[in-house]
Amino acid sequence: MPLVAPMDSNLNSTRDSGNVNVVIKKDTVTQSIASFDTSTADTSNHVTVKAPLHSAKKAAYLSAVLPGLGQAYNKKYWKIPIIYAGFGGLGYALYYTSSNFQGYRGAYRQQVALVPNYNASYNGVADAATLKVYRDYFKKYLDISAIGVGVWYLLNLVDATVDAHLMGWNLRDDLSVSWNPTLITSPNYNSAAAGIAVTLHF
Repeated sequence: MPLVAPMDSNLNSTRDSGNVNVVIKKDTVTQSIASFDTSTADTSNHVTVKAPLHSAKKAAYLSAVLPGLGQAYNKKYWKIPIIYAGFGGLGYALYYTSSNFQGYRGAYRQQVALVPNYNASYNGVADAATLKVYRDYFKKYLDISAIGVGVWYLLNLVDATVDAHLMGWNLRDDLSVSWNPTLITSPNYNSAAAGIAVTLHF
């Protein structure tokens, strides 16, 4: 005796030459897809990738290796010409004062040597006392120029480091400033004066 399996109401069956053809209603597939709850999907394999932070140490290191490289790392390219213009001006001052200092010092040493050379001169100056004055003058500004180069180099590092730190700040769009007229009163006097109250909203 053949066994007949119970048929679901959503299935249609037809018998053709001893074969049973099962047809699934279209509504059943649509309802099955619609009933799938995406909130229960497994998301445990999802990985959150955080953007790398802008490193102030890296900016300082790059500027220490090559001035202006830290500014390029911070994408402040417009500062690079300023940095090298400063180094160019200070470098020329260093060269000018150094060459003059060495020239006047050399002529002065020849003038006051054990076997003096009274014909020794520099830039037309042949008097020993005057040579000493110029020597001391250019020595002073040579030292100032050397200090200026060092300070400018340090400013290059500080600028790159501070810029890198500020790039990590998240400035909110709702930051605003408002002002309103107000009366300023004094507890010691029975008087009031007009003023302005400034309020910072953040």
